[in-house]
Amino acid sequence: MAVDDLLGALWLPGDGKVNPSDLTMALARGARTRGARICERTRVTAISTAVARSGRRVTGVVVDTGTGTDQRTIEADVVVNCAGQWAKALGDQVG
Repeated sequence: MAVDDLLGALWLPGDGKVNPSDLTMALARGARTRGARICERTRVTAISTAVARSGRRVTGVVVDTGTGTDQRTIEADVVVNCAGQWAKALGDQVG
């Protein structure tokens, strides 16, 4: 962990313990109750963008449902990059 750019920090060893799978399920349940649709076994292959007055904006994602031939675009007002270790590579596609 790089700490040379920190101005201050606090670590409490007893705080923040959570079961990762329980947390994931709770976040998914909360998202669904607020209108989100979760697409499982779906790989994002590209991020769609459009030119707006203020610059480029994200308009959705291009996905592959696993067959390699079933590419489709899902339009979205908000796209959250949760690609884990691939997040930078996915984000680099749109600068």
